[in-house]
Amino acid sequence: MNLQDRDWWIGLDGWVLQDGNYSDFATGERRQFALEFGYRRDRRLRTERSSAAPALSYTDRGATYQVTGQLIRSSAEPHKDGFVLDFGLLAYSHWIVLDDLRPPVAPGWLTGEIDLGVDPFFYIDELSRLPGMPALIYTWTVVEIQLDTNPGMRVEHGHPLYAGPDEGARFVRDPRLESWRTIDQTRMWDDDGSYRLRCRLEDLEPTGSMRATGTSSPYGPLDATSP
Repeated sequence: MNLQDRDWWIGLDGWVLQDGNYSDFATGERRQFALEFGYRRDRRLRTERSSAAPALSYTDRGATYQVTGQLIRSSAEPHKDGFVLDFGLLAYSHWIVLDDLRPPVAPGWLTGEIDLGVDPFFYIDELSRLPGMPALIYTWTVVEIQLDTNPGMRVEHGHPLYAGPDEGARFVRDPRLESWRTIDQTRMWDDDGSYRLRCRLEDLEPTGSMRATGTSSPYGPLDATSP
């Protein structure tokens, strides 16, 4: 796979910007960030035979990919470490459970659908400091930005789209009504919703740290001469 020739759709929740780790994103910028991955409860990842090879394909939905990857790091307890999956790119998750509700153990192979997202802060602030944690921060060029205009739906705890502990009813995006609007840049305080970024991977090795580019929003665009 020539990953440098591939454009990737990567999700970005509005709260990640409002939390202050990144400045707004604009098309044409060079940015650095790690990838977090998630999955739907009704589509949990499955173990794959050890003779598998990394594979991926875009599902034409959101930032969702069908992947087969090698689990190279795992965790015995939620939020104490991270799971790192290698499907040609490296991405992490704080917690994974399979169909038997047990976490997978590295080394091993997993297959299924995952959603890719910009690392909120877990890798930047926490996981990158753990001994043996691989470098996960890639350099990207932002090619396109789309705002999620899905009207959403109300779900209760136990619904397949409800993530996390029971905290009452939530509004989530209805996967049957996916819709997007292309914009030039994100607006962290004006847009009520989430985004997806179409990003082109640059031909640079991943790193374990990011260079701060500002004070109010520490991680912003790289200048043209930045490595």
